[in-house]
Amino acid sequence: MDNCSVVIPDISAIGSFDDVFRIKSDVTYAIHTACPTPPVGEGSLEETILLSAVEGTLNLLRAIKRYANDSVKNVIYTSSLSACWNLDKVEDKSFVIDESTWNSYEWEDINDDNRYLAYSVAKKKAEKAAWDFLENENPFFKLTTIVPPFVFGPQRFDWKAKENVLSGSAEKILSLLSSASTLQDLHDAPISLAVDVRDLAVYHVLPLTNPTLEQKRLLTIAGKFSGQRILNVINENFTELKGKILLGDPDNVLQLEGLKAPEYNNKETLALGHLGLISVDRSIADTVAQILRVNTIQ
Repeated sequence: MDNCSVVIPDISAIGSFDDVFRIKSDVTYAIHTACPTPPVGEGSLEETILLSAVEGTLNLLRAIKRYANDSVKNVIYTSSLSACWNLDKVEDKSFVIDESTWNSYEWEDINDDNRYLAYSVAKKKAEKAAWDFLENENPFFKLTTIVPPFVFGPQRFDWKAKENVLSGSAEKILSLLSSASTLQDLHDAPISLAVDVRDLAVYHVLPLTNPTLEQKRLLTIAGKFSGQRILNVINENFTELKGKILLGDPDNVLQLEGLKAPEYNNKETLALGHLGLISVDRSIADTVAQILRVNTIQ
């Protein structure tokens, strides 16, 4: 059997990945790309976010060790920049995120209303659980974790760029692409860090063929972005929209991002990957081009 498909209803359930590796025990690589985040109201934060992230991660690693320890060579795990940064230090220029940085939050800091903080703690605990598993269980496979920020760039298939199925990051662009957008939309847009989805995909594959990326934490960041940068890219590259969307304060973008976006240093990752990353501006422009191609923007 060359190909197989196994549906896993709940990755946090004990043994949830066992059938995958029982059916296909000669798997060479495993790439954990996402963890489900159910809609608000579907259970407690601990059940739907924390346990799903941590137990889902451990169930995968346990199944590999139990059924495919001799065949799986590499596991690639997608973490998140949320595992690294502290919300109270986003504008602290002395706090620089690098490959060794973890946020300082614990589950005890969470209340029922703070879904984002719960996500941050869950991503940290899940990634640390993976590293702890490697240290304590001594499996044969090598681990690499990928730590991305906001992800921009075109979808692989145009239907995925439809308004009702856009990713959370792309929705930030869509909100400013409408003629109905307001200054409030601009102010609500995050000021953060970004990477292009095409580069992120490459970084998920590189460790499979490059041993220097094994047992590493890779911080995949191309640069800073803001709502103002998104507006600037749209206005500069899509002349048909000039005068139809917000202008904001175009000349203020570098100062704005310099003051409010997190500081980072991912030189180690870039040196290991030997890959020039797509610029944030190009990533935004390519995202906009696809959205315009497949949607009727009002």
